[in-house]
Amino acid sequence: MQKLRFAPSPTGQLHLGSARTAIFNWLYAKHTGGKFVLRIEDTDLSRSQEEYTASILKDMQWLGMEYDEFYKQSERFDIYKSYVDKLVSEGKAYYCCCTREDLIRRNQSRGIYDEVTKYDGHCQDKAVQPGPGTVVRIHSGPERDIIFKDVVKGRIAINTKELDDFVLWKSDGSPTYNFAVVIDDALMGITTILRGEDHISNTAKQIILYEYFGFSIPTFGHLPMVFDTDRTPLSKRKGSTNIEYYRKQGILPEALLNYIARLGWSHGNDEIFMLEDLIRVFDISHLNKSNAVYDEKKMIWVNSKHMKLEPREKVIKAFLVYLEDTQQQLVGRMQDEAWLTEAVDLLRSRSDTLADLYRDMIPYALDSYELDEKARELLPSLQTETLEKAYQEAKHIILATSRYDETLESLLRQVAEKYGIPFKDLIQRIRIQLTGKTVSPDILSVMRLLSPVLPQRLSRQF
Repeated sequence: MQKLRFAPSPTGQLHLGSARTAIFNWLYAKHTGGKFVLRIEDTDLSRSQEEYTASILKDMQWLGMEYDEFYKQSERFDIYKSYVDKLVSEGKAYYCCCTREDLIRRNQSRGIYDEVTKYDGHCQDKAVQPGPGTVVRIHSGPERDIIFKDVVKGRIAINTKELDDFVLWKSDGSPTYNFAVVIDDALMGITTILRGEDHISNTAKQIILYEYFGFSIPTFGHLPMVFDTDRTPLSKRKGSTNIEYYRKQGILPEALLNYIARLGWSHGNDEIFMLEDLIRVFDISHLNKSNAVYDEKKMIWVNSKHMKLEPREKVIKAFLVYLEDTQQQLVGRMQDEAWLTEAVDLLRSRSDTLADLYRDMIPYALDSYELDEKARELLPSLQTETLEKAYQEAKHIILATSRYDETLESLLRQVAEKYGIPFKDLIQRIRIQLTGKTVSPDILSVMRLLSPVLPQRLSRQF
């Protein structure tokens, strides 16, 4: 049983890369029968916004990633302060009054002109007292290697000379990321941490803190990057990689979760997973070391599979959420629950997305409909004298029954045979008359769905 967490900063919307981190942590917690923690890391008071917290929570709920515990770091400052005071009292941290300009000036006096410079330990033994402009820095101790086993990358070693005496407590009275995250992960009992590979250097810093406090060190796994199809890093600034974007494009949450889970994780050659199966087989030993490539066309393909496979109730629920998010309405017969259920069942297997489903359903739901271009071109060839006689007889047979089954199909075949025309031509004539299209689900299902308006449709003049 493992306990994992997802800890986003509310400085923007939930991005696909961050969602992947959340999904991996959530899946592994579920796989092991453990717990999943959602922690909002909002200690950056100048950049954190409540609207982004609300957006992240909405996206997590839409994806179906329920959490067992919820925290906001901004409500835990007293806890962090008590722990930083402990380190100072034990001589493992110290107050520092150096500014960036001070450090640059001292480095330049030693002939060091690097744009980014490490702290030189100037205040280690100065007994600086807390006050305006002071920070608290860790006393990282003698030079040594920090070594840990990464479940994705393998053995990693980082020398402390690369880290310097990093800041734990900022001059504005807030904790730094590396300090708060260790306190939280330890107190919350996090056993495994999966996050992006950009955190590897942070992990070395955090291990120093785990050791200073005597906390148990969790298992770490650092995930490779997600690249765009042009092999450039997937940018958070691209609107098309926010989870909200996929919701508004009519993607099923189960399909998006399935697709994202495959960005850096594999189970043989399997591509399509129902959620229960995904949880059952997900294991961090199958996380990939190589970078993943985001392919929107493949994501749509995965969604088309889920449109067919997901329980009807889930598709309908997602369909209603999609309409709400895009400010569209149930129109015409869609407002009838029984009709909507039948329409979703009939049309979803032919739709790649919920947006397609809505578009395809409208001609069935409304009384007004028009011929599409292909139907308009084909219709004259299906209105020959013989075929028109066959159509009129077929129309009477259709209107005389309420059973749209094999019996009706047999009767229509007899009509085609009687007039010596191909059965497919008769059905195509009926299809265009009923739908305005040359392609549709099977004609009997179409008749069943349109049964309330068959007389008007079969008699309409184009």
